[in-house]
Amino acid sequence: MRIRRGTLAARATLIGIGALIAIAASAVTAVAVRAGAGAAPTSAAVGAGSVAGPRDTVTVVGEGTQNATPDNALISLGVQVKRGSTGDAMNAANSEMNALLSAIKGQGVQDADIQTTGIGVNQQSNGFAVTGYQAFNTVNVKIHHISNAGSVISAAQHAVGDDIQLNGITLLLSDNTNQLKGARQTAMNAAAARAKEWAALASRHLGKVLSVSEIVGNGSAATPCYGQCGGGGGGPVQAGQVNVTVDVAVVYELTD
Repeated sequence: MRIRRGTLAARATLIGIGALIAIAASAVTAVAVRAGAGAAPTSAAVGAGSVAGPRDTVTVVGEGTQNATPDNALISLGVQVKRGSTGDAMNAANSEMNALLSAIKGQGVQDADIQTTGIGVNQQSNGFAVTGYQAFNTVNVKIHHISNAGSVISAAQHAVGDDIQLNGITLLLSDNTNQLKGARQTAMNAAAARAKEWAALASRHLGKVLSVSEIVGNGSAATPCYGQCGGGGGGPVQAGQVNVTVDVAVVYELTD
């Protein structure tokens, strides 16, 4: 399972940031390129100007990605009931949510890992007359061991039956420190290689680094699960892998 962050919009922002820094340093025409993930190089004028002691620059973007197996899960659970009045609907939803919370806490989920995300009541009609009122209550539940996700979902379903709402699961890394270090190194290597290529094409030499800017995409994998797809058994949850991606914009000096 591979989820790539670092969208095109984010990378465009990085190039803009790097260009502005280069221009502020001593604006002369610079070249912005996209590097990483096998993308073909493109070029564009970043900016032009003149100050005392002009400095030529090249701005490049490098991408680095590290894979990892997620160890945490975030599950969206809730209840939804329909009754003849708003009071009855809300009371029923509250009662069932209390039962759901009691059930998942019985699976070892702590209060700090449960957060309410939605409460509401809606009028239902057939287009001509009111047919009832639907009340709902939803929470996000953090599971620190993915292997426990199925049993938590199963406990919630048994507690409230057909009124269960299972809205999706997101798999997360509890600590991405090592992946960030590796991704940053890969991104800088990619940026340096591309900058050297452009310097050679321009018959120049690559000088020192003038600025570095980054955007980090913390690995997560979202799996939608609508209605009652958890079933009585909660369903198996496969961890797969997620990506931690770093995009870095680097401005280099060009020398003769």
